[in-house]
Amino acid sequence: MNTQMKTTKILFWALTLMVTLQGCDLDREPADYIDYAASYRNMQDARKWDNGIYSTLRGKFGGGYILPQEAQADMLNAHAAFGNLYGEFHGWNIKPESNVLQEIYHSYYNALIDANVVLTLLPGLEAGNAEIPVKNHYLGDAYFARAFYHFNLALRWGMPYQESTADKDLGVVLALTPGDLRKSARATNAQTYGLILSDLHKADSLLSDLPVMQGNSEISADAVKALRARVYLYMGNMAKAYEEAKQLIDRGTYPLIKPYQAKLNSENKIDPREDAFAQMWFYDNGNEQIWQPFVDKENEIATTTGLYGADLSTATYWDGKHDAGKTGDYNKPAYVPTREVINNLFSGDNDHRALALFEFVRTTVNDMNVSAQLYVIAKFKGNPNYATLNSTHWGGYVPNGNQAPKPFRIAEQYLIAAEAAYCLGNMGEAQHYLNQLRMSRGVPTTNLVGDDLYKEIKEERARELAYEGFRLWDLRRWKQGVSKRTFQGRENYYQVPASFFAGGYKVNIEPDNYMFVWPFPKNERLINTNIQPNPGWEDK
Repeated sequence: MNTQMKTTKILFWALTLMVTLQGCDLDREPADYIDYAASYRNMQDARKWDNGIYSTLRGKFGGGYILPQEAQADMLNAHAAFGNLYGEFHGWNIKPESNVLQEIYHSYYNALIDANVVLTLLPGLEAGNAEIPVKNHYLGDAYFARAFYHFNLALRWGMPYQESTADKDLGVVLALTPGDLRKSARATNAQTYGLILSDLHKADSLLSDLPVMQGNSEISADAVKALRARVYLYMGNMAKAYEEAKQLIDRGTYPLIKPYQAKLNSENKIDPREDAFAQMWFYDNGNEQIWQPFVDKENEIATTTGLYGADLSTATYWDGKHDAGKTGDYNKPAYVPTREVINNLFSGDNDHRALALFEFVRTTVNDMNVSAQLYVIAKFKGNPNYATLNSTHWGGYVPNGNQAPKPFRIAEQYLIAAEAAYCLGNMGEAQHYLNQLRMSRGVPTTNLVGDDLYKEIKEERARELAYEGFRLWDLRRWKQGVSKRTFQGRENYYQVPASFFAGGYKVNIEPDNYMFVWPFPKNERLINTNIQPNPGWEDK
């Protein structure tokens, strides 16, 4: 290469670089930088972000946030037409590359960004004297949300809490700064739960002046206490759990539904207009809800839980055929309750929860001409006021699952108080709180003691909180495995052929099975090599 050509090339690249630099905005932020402050400048912006906190929280109480662990537990069987929905959880063959794991994990951390934006930027905003209480409430909401998300991450991906080893056992990666690109390692359980409780303490103080009321659509200090009681329960701190639950019960703001013998209509089904328990679930009315997020038919709806599965096409088909022997309510949910739930857990004739929680319907798989009758879960069928289609079936409307979430009810606090009292050795208090709830639900009281009483407390918890996302974590902390998932059917009453259930999902899981704690998503571990896997998942 001669000198002239070399000089020409150097000049060319120099000019190119100069043009390139002149075309660049050197004041522009990097592509991975988000200027949150640009959308958080005043109290009007703060109000919008607070609405976002509520909207995001409302979407975390149904669907994929409760169904994977319920499918993994022992109270559901997969319908033959379930389409492999959460099949990896139901069959205990979870893989780190699971899309479900990835979506849930990243959804919680994305929600944590919003909470941390508020906690980072709101304290620096100027507020007039009249706005200071509102500012405090917004901060309280964000602290509550951050505690809620970290706790739910810890339930799924943290090692079960043990006080004696909490400073060594691994929890989860703590998110404290919005847009933080550092790849942090997991905090210990002591650090994880320490932050959760610290955030709840701050939220409690900041929300203390908000009025408390039944069915409150705002996060109040009582909702904070309810979450804190739940956290203490799963930490095994029974003294603190008992204290928090007892405070909420003794205050009397949220009385249990009065004992009531449910009335049936002409079709021998529960009439929701005549039963307070059905009113709570089907119409979002009642006095037991500590916090009930606001929903609206048009544009503010919660994540739905598809355990009802109204089958409009089959019901319409047989209506058109006018075949009296085959017309009726048809449902095709992904999962149905096991025989143990229907025949044993809800065996008492007086438990009017069963009349509201389950419906006896017809179901098909692929052939509309081949049907069976079985029980489906009606707990989350949806509020008729939020339905978009009327029908001659299912109570006069096509249930779509839209209803207000009920993340904190006083019934849970009675269960926490009963279990904590038992574990603290106070049999009288344990019986008292258990029997108060049982009387409300139409179940005879008990005078059992010892292991028999504890078994009743566990079964009452399973009944009251059925399919709300607690069961797997309860089995884990009680050190119980998963084995019986018997297909529905009762001798001399009804039999459901095995062909209506998905095959290959019989399991026999020991209490120490490593899959009780979920694996970190594969895509997250590829990005963040500092995340240490949970025991049993090291080579997966």
